[in-house]
Amino acid sequence: MVVDPGSLGAARAAVELIRSRLGGSPTAVRYLAATHFHIDHIGGMGPLLTACGPETRVIFSAPVRDYLAGRQRLNLLHGWFSALVPVARASAAYVRRLADILPANPAGIPLPGLRRLTGLPFAGERCLFVGAGKGPPGFADWEIMSTPGHTEDSISLYSPETGELICGDLLHNMPGAGGRGTLNAFCRDRNVILTTLEALRRTIAPRVIYPGHGEAIRGEKNALREVKVC
Repeated sequence: MVVDPGSLGAARAAVELIRSRLGGSPTAVRYLAATHFHIDHIGGMGPLLTACGPETRVIFSAPVRDYLAGRQRLNLLHGWFSALVPVARASAAYVRRLADILPANPAGIPLPGLRRLTGLPFAGERCLFVGAGKGPPGFADWEIMSTPGHTEDSISLYSPETGELICGDLLHNMPGAGGRGTLNAFCRDRNVILTTLEALRRTIAPRVIYPGHGEAIRGEKNALREVKVC
């Protein structure tokens, strides 16, 4: 599985990693998964899916079905300047080439006038729309968790066996966060994202968290309890 290939560069990097470091082929990828429907998390799905096999499916959370059908528009988000701008500035350190920030298509922009752009460069039959619970066949022990707040469609992926959590934009861990990670203040609903964090702290105990932006967050017993709330 490949999670959140957000640009042309990310798609190419995934193919390169699969071939060189894993010694495999992208045709062996069973799933591409999006933690939420934003351009910087889905912008490389089209070209990556082309490199994968015909049986590869794209996993979206259930609300994305309504985005694609035009029944619901993407959420507008709060915290543009206080939260998004510093993270965007820090993220520039990870950009090595122009392709790293270029999407293959414009779907997933949460701005007025642009949030109706939801067309994807692949057939709808390639998509699986999922709710919380066990993943589809081939997901091993990974669980799909509904983690709204940044967006209404946000999901996270958690492995109780390995203690790993892939949390999308629920958290970020940019330079200056001290390795603890920070709750994302760039969100649809501040109260909802706080509730989501507290619910996760009570129910799971990840030792490693992979946020949508920045470095991994690690904690000996429960890395979520170290996360800062600003």
